[in-house]
Amino acid sequence: MKPRLLYLAAFLLLLNLAFFLLAVLPAHRAERAHAATLQVLHARMRVLRLEHRSQQVMHALLKKMEQFRDQIPPQGAILAMVRRITDEARRLQLHVPSVNYQPEHVAEDDLVKLTVQMQVGGRYAAIRRFLYDVEGLQDPLMIEKLVLSSQRGANQLTLQLQLAAYFLPETDAKKAKKAARAYPVGETQAGVEG
Repeated sequence: MKPRLLYLAAFLLLLNLAFFLLAVLPAHRAERAHAATLQVLHARMRVLRLEHRSQQVMHALLKKMEQFRDQIPPQGAILAMVRRITDEARRLQLHVPSVNYQPEHVAEDDLVKLTVQMQVGGRYAAIRRFLYDVEGLQDPLMIEKLVLSSQRGANQLTLQLQLAAYFLPETDAKKAKKAARAYPVGETQAGVEG
């Protein structure tokens, strides 16, 4: 009876070994392969989330840039802006002997930079108010250079002002007509000087 039990035990042991080699070991290998694949997928998901966040940030930046660019007036608004500045000076009873402006193309940004140089004379309070009003204009305008001078014994000051503004270049007649409707002006450079 003992040899039979010994054979039976050996047979069961071989059966368990065969089951382990044919079923458990491949399942264990498959489970490890799935775990490795899952780790790769988790890493890829983290990368995709970061890319998605980056794309969201880029999209938001591009949208803000587009909104900013939409606020830049067309080149046809140059004369209107210069006229508003000179009208403001004259409203404050300042003497404006000259206004010179020079547009130049800024190639890398596809914009037109307008440099305005003007001289204004008058009382200190009026010049101060004029500068305040120029800074408060809705135009994309910045003061680049400012020189304030006076003559001895005179109650008058002279302000030499250099301003810069940026505009979108005109590419076709349709944009020019749109600008003319948005910023009605029928003047020339000579019309705004002195």
